[in-house]
Amino acid sequence: MEREQGAGEEREQVVVGDAIVDRSAGEIAEAVRRGDIAAIEVAEAFLSRIEFRAAGRAFITTCPERAFRRASRRPAGPLAGVPLAVKDLIDVSGVRTTSGSSILVDRVPARTAAAVRALEAAGAIVVGKTNMDEFAWGTTSQNPHWGTVANPVRPGRVAGGSSGGNAAALADGQATIALGTDTGGSVRIPAACCDVVGFKTPHALVPTRGVFPLAPSCDTVGPMARTVRDCALVYAVLSGQDVPRPRLSGIRVGVLAPTGVEEELAGLGALVDRVTLPVPSTDLMPVFLYEAARTHRMWFPELRDRYGPALQVKLDAAGRVPRSAYADAIVSLRALRERARIEPAADVVVSPTLSIEPPSVGCWEPDVRDALTHFTRPFNFLGWPAISIGNLQIAGRDDRTVLGVALALEESRGTAQPA
Repeated sequence: MEREQGAGEEREQVVVGDAIVDRSAGEIAEAVRRGDIAAIEVAEAFLSRIEFRAAGRAFITTCPERAFRRASRRPAGPLAGVPLAVKDLIDVSGVRTTSGSSILVDRVPARTAAAVRALEAAGAIVVGKTNMDEFAWGTTSQNPHWGTVANPVRPGRVAGGSSGGNAAALADGQATIALGTDTGGSVRIPAACCDVVGFKTPHALVPTRGVFPLAPSCDTVGPMARTVRDCALVYAVLSGQDVPRPRLSGIRVGVLAPTGVEEELAGLGALVDRVTLPVPSTDLMPVFLYEAARTHRMWFPELRDRYGPALQVKLDAAGRVPRSAYADAIVSLRALRERARIEPAADVVVSPTLSIEPPSVGCWEPDVRDALTHFTRPFNFLGWPAISIGNLQIAGRDDRTVLGVALALEESRGTAQPA
């Protein structure tokens, strides 16, 4: 039986199963495989946690019966018994999937998205569908239909978006790993706001089948977790690769903007220098806007009143982008991606994830959107992988290099396990 979250009064805060909910994905999976703990005990601990934290609105729907059924089958694999939160625009069979909207409020898919199937095959247990910006077009997770996601580490500040429910659930011990989407920063911005980790995967590497689109030229599906190590473990399942070895020695690190970790990187053997990214020949936003308008043309503007106020404004603007501007921007996008094969001369580039502090709850999202995506959106246009470790972003052409650098930095800090 599915359960809707966040609709009731605030409940007394109860701590449930701390010994379990604080463990890393690797630790949980190893304990389940050894038989030290049953997967169903893990699921019970996390579902109880979600229920007691429902006032934070991290989840739209939970699926306890489905989770217990899968846990009872004694899952095996690298993610055996690990609780998985899934962003609510990614299909899970038999579980309501609304895309954070009112238009799809009763939609229950019959098939599970390819990326979720891969994680379940590796032993992960879906515990619920997380809150998000409406149709994934937003940066604050202030949802007009399902409520605002509370930031558990910065009360009064937004959780970031659009995968804000994922980040809040991870930071608050309601899930160990999460699956989100990133079209302009949607796993990285909430990771920075909630002090967790989000990995934007290379464009077109992880299948988007069963995921409601925003702008397909930039859409990606990727993991979120509390540590780089857990993120890399989930990505290894999604990509069919091994977890890369940590590496910083001899890596050329380009600094896009000061991060405060440059000396630390150099001390670990990296070659650090300032760089700039290649500049497109024309504005690329028509790609995003035109494709987003095309995604919603089945409903907008006919069902305009069913959308929240901020998304109405965005879709109004997107609908005014002419096809000619889109065609020009697509040509420029392809040329930019070709140039970026060799520019800049660095293995990875670093920057802050956010150019501003997480805004206060109640902000008008269109006012903060450009600032929140300033450092993230360029890598959606480039198609590069990029990881946010809190407010540090590491990006590059090669996924294994990016993850190797992030793992080396985490390892050097002794933060490979959640606190």
